[in-house]
Amino acid sequence: MLNKNGFKQLSLNIKFLSDIEEKSLDLFGKIFELNRGAIGSYISGKATPKLETLQKISEYYDLSLDYLINKDLSKIWKVGTREQSLSNTEARGVPFYNIDVNATITRSFNDVEESPEFYVDFKPFNDCTAYLPVYGDSMYPTYASGEIIAVKQLDNMDVILWGEAHLIITSELANNMKTVKLLFQHSDNDKIILRAANPDFKGDTVIPKEAILSLFIIKGKITRKQL
Repeated sequence: MLNKNGFKQLSLNIKFLSDIEEKSLDLFGKIFELNRGAIGSYISGKATPKLETLQKISEYYDLSLDYLINKDLSKIWKVGTREQSLSNTEARGVPFYNIDVNATITRSFNDVEESPEFYVDFKPFNDCTAYLPVYGDSMYPTYASGEIIAVKQLDNMDVILWGEAHLIITSELANNMKTVKLLFQHSDNDKIILRAANPDFKGDTVIPKEAILSLFIIKGKITRKQL
């Protein structure tokens, strides 16, 4: 299936894709049901993924198998530069809202009255719902105040990537809280644990699952310097 050059490029592309998932092999592994050892062997070129895995990766990132195997994705997407398709026009992409969700959103981004400031056309995150800025320091250093996160709304709130950061919007059962926190399982299946990444913000918050109005996983971030 792969020639020598394609095998090498595939290894580089898998490393590139795993890096943009918040430089987290764990998150990349969860998405594609791969362990760290398997991912490491793909990156090092010691092994190649099965066709089924390649298809999952290509579909997730909206790529053809040819692009995944043979094209240099780091040059095509140019991550970290203005050329990565940050645009101030209404081109195809994900809307950026310069808002504080606490003051703007009741349940979803459909509540936002303001028009997006621009759209971000960046293939790895084009399945996201919105980009928005982070406020506060509770998630530092994972997400610093002023950085911009890409969030994707989850349709099934019973399927959660535990330990990952989410934007969570709650009802009055949890004081209408809207916050970015790490989510963890509670011993009571009807409850969920919210935890800050910043060690200076100690103590967990436990809420009932029924209080969750909307849940968004954070797929990645960019900084304002990249705009």
